Amino acid sequence: MEGFCEQVVKVNKTTKHVLICLAIILAFLIPIVFLMALFYRAVAAGVLDYFYPLFALVLSMFGVFTFWLVIPRIMKVEYDYSVYGSDFIVAKVTAKSARKRKLKVEIKHIETLAKLTDEDIPHKKYVKRYDFTGAHDVSEVYFAEFRLPQRGLCLLLFVPNEKILEGMRPYLSRELALKLIRRK
Repeated sequence: MEGFCEQVVKVNKTTKHVLICLAIILAFLIPIVFLMALFYRAVAAGVLDYFYPLFALVLSMFGVFTFWLVIPRIMKVEYDYSVYGSDFIVAKVTAKSARKRKLKVEIKHIETLAKLTDEDIPHKKYVKRYDFTGAHDVSEVYFAEFRLPQRGLCLLLFVPNEKILEGMRPYLSRELALKLIRRK
């Protein structure tokens, strides 16, 4: 299969995502409560009569900004795997709007491609480890070793479907393509 094939992998929410959201909420709530108490005392003393409603409006706008714009961007993350010609491209899509390319590899540079359960990751020293699994089950995860000319030996963890693997197969070395066919 030549040409273009694509797969979208949704990132499962982990404890890390929930803790980040709670930290953001607390980072906004604690100063808001402190400032509201401070302004309440100023209003009670007669210093600030008409600024209190304006201040409450500004604080509520910050709350709306946090809950509608920031938190959905953290919680809605997907990885987009694409095979375009002889290139394997991974992009991170946030909130189905912002797309950022994370990795582009020529498939011919891949030295090892296997399921993670079939053979464990060799204990080599990698310059960079890319984990684009989205916290999926380990039985679905593949790993690939490749060399980038500007970086060196790298490791990629990802969850491809059959279409992506078939799109990569013509550009892999003969040994890797045969291994991939036998493991199915």
